[in-house]
This record gives sequence, structure tokens and C-alpha cells, in this order.
Amino acid sequence: MDIVMRGPWKNLLSALALVLIFVVTLAAVGRYHKPGQLDVISAQAMDMSAMRPPAGAAPVSLVAVRRGSLGETVTYTGSVLPFNEQDISPRITGTLVALPVYPGDQVRAGQLVAELDSAEVSAKTQQAVQAARGASINARVAHLTHHLHHRAAVAQAAAQFSAAAQGVADAQAEAQASGDAIADAEAGVQSAQAGADYWKTEIAREKQLADAGAASRQEYQSELAQAQTAFSALSQARAKVSQAKAMAQAAQAKVSVAKRQVDAAQASQDMAQADLVVAEAQAQQAQAGAAETQAAVREAAVIQGYTRITAPLSGVVTERPAAPGTLAQPGMVILKIAEIDRVRVQANVAASDLSGIRPGASVEIAAQDGGDSIAAKITSVFPSANMNTRTAVIEAVVPNPGHRLQPGAFVTMRIDKQRGGIGGAELMVPASAIVSQGGQSYVWIAKGAGGPAKTEYECAICHMRYSAEQAAKNHYRDPMDGGKLTPVKSADTPAAGGASAHKVIVQIGASDGTSSEVTSDELTATDQVIAQGMAGLTEGARIVVTEWGTNGPKSLPDAASANAGLTVYRCDKCGMTYSEADAKKNNFIDPMDGGHLTPVKGSAQ
Repeated sequence: MDIVMRGPWKNLLSALALVLIFVVTLAAVGRYHKPGQLDVISAQAMDMSAMRPPAGAAPVSLVAVRRGSLGETVTYTGSVLPFNEQDISPRITGTLVALPVYPGDQVRAGQLVAELDSAEVSAKTQQAVQAARGASINARVAHLTHHLHHRAAVAQAAAQFSAAAQGVADAQAEAQASGDAIADAEAGVQSAQAGADYWKTEIAREKQLADAGAASRQEYQSELAQAQTAFSALSQARAKVSQAKAMAQAAQAKVSVAKRQVDAAQASQDMAQADLVVAEAQAQQAQAGAAETQAAVREAAVIQGYTRITAPLSGVVTERPAAPGTLAQPGMVILKIAEIDRVRVQANVAASDLSGIRPGASVEIAAQDGGDSIAAKITSVFPSANMNTRTAVIEAVVPNPGHRLQPGAFVTMRIDKQRGGIGGAELMVPASAIVSQGGQSYVWIAKGAGGPAKTEYECAICHMRYSAEQAAKNHYRDPMDGGKLTPVKSADTPAAGGASAHKVIVQIGASDGTSSEVTSDELTATDQVIAQGMAGLTEGARIVVTEWGTNGPKSLPDAASANAGLTVYRCDKCGMTYSEADAKKNNFIDPMDGGHLTPVKGSAQ
């Protein structure tokens, strides 16, 4: 009997416990439930699809039309080259005795990077110095010989020639005087001859007179003595002539001797002059030899300098093919140095893309390290194309701080092709704003929109947004979940009286997937296009601006601002407003808290 009664009693007790729990729950909800807050059952039963904007007001996002231009972008794989690269090679043969730099080392221009064995070169240099010293001495001796000895000999020969010439002149003067003496002597002979002839006749006559006794003997003797004197004068005159002729012959002989002396002096002078010329040539040859040996010394010094190899530019050592102890030959690469503080980034571009690529075109360079892209400009377009690949090289010189871009590495180059026309003069709209239908493209613009941004309040839990009036009315708490409302700036809102959608036909230009160039006689840069929320829009449809996320509007606009000038229905408890259609659908009862819905005129508050 006890076993039979135990089951019904247990069920009855369970039912009573459930009733007690329900009563306690109702009491707790009644005490602690906030105005407008949903309970669990109401929240589960609430149809969130009913949470839509009031009828005739579509939530949209607006974006201002702007002016700009898009060029077509092409992407190529490029390679990194040093801005400048130098192969370091010795100029002479020698054994590498020092190579103090390694790949990765920074070097500066003029820094010692390699050294060759200099013993043999030093010996040759010393030999050249000694040879130059001997040649210099020889040149000095030849110079002194030329200037002192041979020039003195020429001067002496010239003096002798002058003396001989003077002797000729003196001998010729003496010969002339002897000729004059002969003439005078011959004139004396003629005079004495005349006297002698007179006295000869006179004596003969006097003798006849004396013999005849016509003249005294004394007269005859006197005249005979005079005749003898005349005969003696003739003899003397004839002797003078002979003497004058002898002197003339002697003077003429002196002239001949003097002339021979002149000829000898001239020959000596010519010989001295020839010796001087030879000495001068020898001196010049000695000077040339000295200059040649000096050049050899300088050459040896240069070759000596070739044993110390310095960096021709500042940069980084990229290769070290040789090692100390290697016998290096001219032209053999022992080091490679590259200037990579700035680099040249090159790509082979198809000829079909070259028409829009000019120096100055923008290029975005993506390195393999995955870091930020590098913005640069095309610095040159090579003027010739490869006959096999039909491509041409384009190049961008870019700074390379930290040597991020390594020579030889591959990069991705995204190049902006420039189009004709005036850049930046096209109307630009978001690509998402363009609707294409039936072979026609158009955008929706907002008429009557564009007021200044205002402050709204967003729930920290559900992210619903409320106007300042609603937030203050609910003590800055969300009326549905109690979350704290924080102020945020809203997007541009429609002006009082609301905004409407208007269709504008456009022609589409270039597009990069985010923005598009459009042309239209009706669209201006002062318009705002509807970028999201265009589905179902019709001409003149009322719109309300709200913030959009990836899955749609982040919050629904309040009905008051969305339906300015329309009749809406407001909940007496929570203050939420609904369109007339939604109010009728819920029998004019708030679906969240059961509050009564009262008709009011919508405004733009």
C-alpha cells in the first residue's frame, strides 16, 4: 500500500516545486526588471526581422563625389641591381700579401683593400732612380762642355778670323802704299833722266867749247861736276824705283799670306761652330736621356703604387674571389664592390604596356621580405627593345636605407600607366556605387542630404545607436540589454525634412576595383552617391544615412530622424518608434516590452 502511494505524492511535490520557482521568478523580475529590458522568454520570442527602418526610409551610406584620375596598373617581376658596381683587379702581376676586407664590409673610396708583394717592384724602382741620377750627371757634363769649351773655341776662332781679316787689310794698305812709292820713284827717274840727258848734251858741248878754247877749263870742270851729280841723281832715282817695286812685291806677298790666314781662320771658325753644334746635340741628347730616366722613375713610382690597391668608390664588398697568397694577374677580379645605399630596380616590360609608362610614373615595389611596399618613381625607360622577347627595360632608382633591397633579389613592381588628358579632372565614385542593368550604368545620389555630423550614442554590448534625446531619456543605457551608451560621431545625416534617392546615368571610365572614373552631364563634384544600400531603391525613395559594416548596417537609424514629417508610433515605455505598418502588424503594442504605441509626427531630432 505504501509503495502504491509513493509515486503520486512524488509527482505532486514536483509540480508544487515548479510552481514555487515560477512565482519566485516572477517576483524577482517584477522587482529587478529595468524599464524596456527584455526577459529571456521575450528575447527568445522576439522576431529580429521586425527591426527594420520605418517604411519608405532605406538605410544607406553616402560617399562624396570627388575629382581624380585612375591610370591602369600593370604588375611585373623586377630585379634589384646596385646603383654602381666595380670589379677590383690588379694592374700588375704580383702575389697578394694582404686582403683585409670581406663580403659585407663597408668600404669608403680610397680605402686600402688589397696589397701585392712589392720587393721586385721596389728593386726596379731603385734601379730606375740610379739610372736617372747617372743620366742627370751626363746631361750636366754635356751642358757644361757645350757652353764652356765649344762656345769658347767658336769665340776664339772668330777672333782669329777677325785678326786675319785685319792683316789682309793692313797688307793691302801696304801694297797700295808700295804702288804709290813706285809711281813716285818712276817720276823721279824721269826727272833725273831729263837732267842727265841735259847735262850729257851740255858736257859734250862744253867739252867742244873747252877743246876749242871757247870756254875755260874751269867752267868745263864745273859743268862736268854738275853733270856727274845729275847722273848720280838718275842712278838714285832708278834705285828707288827698284826698291819701291821690291817693297810692292813684299806687300803683295803679305796680302797673300794674310788672305791665307783669313781662310785658315774661317776654316777654324767653321770647325769650331761644327763642334759646337755637335756638343749642343750631345747636350740635348743627354738632357733627353735624363728626362727619359726621370720618366722611368715616375713610371716605377706609379707601378710601385699599383702594389697598394684602393677602393674606387664607397660601398659594400659583395664578392672576394681571391685570397692572400694568390698570384694575381692584370684583369683578374679579386674583389667586387657595390654601391647599394641606393639601388636600381629594373623590370622587362612588354612593348604593349610601354605606351603609358613614362619617367615620373608611380611604381609600388614589394620586396620578398614581406615588409611595407616602397613608393617610387620610374626614372628611365630604356630606348631599345629586346628583339627576342619584345620587351624593354624600365628602371627606378630608389633609396635603400638599411640595405633592405639586396642586389640580385626579385621584387614585384606595380606600375601606374599614365593615360592622356588632364590628370585629376575626372569625377570619382566608389566602384560599389555603380549599378549596371540592361546595358546601362547609373548611380544613386542623395537629394536633400548633407547636414553636418552629429553626436550619437552607441551601446557597448549590441552596438545599436540612439539619438542624444533617446540616450538621455534612457539614462544612457540601452533599453534592450542595459548596455552603456557612449557618444560617437555619426556620418553626415540628411537635412531636416529627410533625403531621397535620385538615379543618375553615368559613363564608366577606368577602375581599380575600389574607385571608378565616371562622366555624366548631371553628376557634379558636390553630390553624394549612395555607396551601400542601393538594393530595392526607386526614384524618389526616402533614405536615411547610417554606418555600414561588412555585413550590412552596423545599427538601425531611429525612426524619428528617418521619417521626418511622417506619422510614426512611439512606445510609451521605452520610447522606441515604429512605422505605421509595423505598429499595425503588432496591434500597436511594442514587441519587446508590450508598451502601448502612440502615434506622433516624425521629426529630424
